[in-house]
Amino acid sequence: MTDTMQAAVYYNNHDIRIEEMPIPEIGPDEVLVKTIASGICGGELMEWYHAPRAPKVMGHEPAGIIVDKGPQVKKFNVGDRIFVNHYVSCGTCRPCLRGRFTQCEHLKESKLFPGTTGQYFRVPSRQLNRDTLIIPDNVSFAEATVCEPWGCVVGGLKVTEILPGDTVLVIGAGFMGLGFIHMAPLFGAGKVIAMDLSDWRLNKAKTMGATHTINPSTEKVEEKLRDINGGYLADVVIVTVPSVNLYSQGHSLVEKGGFLHLGAPTMPEPLWQINPQRQYFTEMKISAKYSADHNDTSQIMKWLAAGRIDALSTITHRVELKDTLSAFMMMVEAGESLKTIVYPHGLDQEIKPVSK
Repeated sequence: MTDTMQAAVYYNNHDIRIEEMPIPEIGPDEVLVKTIASGICGGELMEWYHAPRAPKVMGHEPAGIIVDKGPQVKKFNVGDRIFVNHYVSCGTCRPCLRGRFTQCEHLKESKLFPGTTGQYFRVPSRQLNRDTLIIPDNVSFAEATVCEPWGCVVGGLKVTEILPGDTVLVIGAGFMGLGFIHMAPLFGAGKVIAMDLSDWRLNKAKTMGATHTINPSTEKVEEKLRDINGGYLADVVIVTVPSVNLYSQGHSLVEKGGFLHLGAPTMPEPLWQINPQRQYFTEMKISAKYSADHNDTSQIMKWLAAGRIDALSTITHRVELKDTLSAFMMMVEAGESLKTIVYPHGLDQEIKPVSK
């Protein structure tokens, strides 16, 4: 192994450079991971959030192989295939003791270094001990990368009250929206309606579990929703697009006694205005879930291993490290793409899973 590696460094949405940098050194309770696959997150498209923190190595959806470990590491060995969560709670602060792990007061103090869209990354002790998972033999590296983003989805579904048979409307049929569509039935949903401006994504949603679709560019949303749901609005509305306007539309499409889940963050401005009278008299509940905790990622890995969920159908593109910028721009354009996986050591590094 040489002393340097290549990594994709983010400057802004139009400037991502492949740069040479030192391979991270590890401490006695840490491991060094060879990155086999790393997903590009939709959240990385939020230039307003990331550009002020640039330059930074991209990536926080990794799967790889341990190539070195410190002498104090006992649970893991060189050669282990692992997924690691990027933000991990401390487990002892007030929010953690209340079970609100993604609101941990120390959540961002320990990070995967320098990022995971590079050839190697260091796993600190906290991540290693609290949210590092061995990848089962029948799960590919690419599938394992979805443990973090779809962990956010399952975490969101846990805080959303879906009653058996409920009609669920998911606004936005991108990768995260498809995750909600795909897994809502595991939480008891009956009809699952996908809403998006792209017929390509709506057709994809049908293959992932949507029973009905709505395209606002060609259909009247409320009229179509009531037609699908026997004259009623949706019992649960999940908004996966970072738009105040869609927050408002989602709010207006929730039936009395229903639930609105906010599954994507908006920019700081403009503010979202709610009709408080409708909010009060309909007894609507609103939830949100930031990031994924160790329980969420573990559940996704178990579902992958059991064949309960299909991540491979949402992975539309696989690229080498040198093509990170073009892959990123493809996601910005939001055409016929969902999840893109970067392979820092080449596409031939992926090991095909055995049959489930």
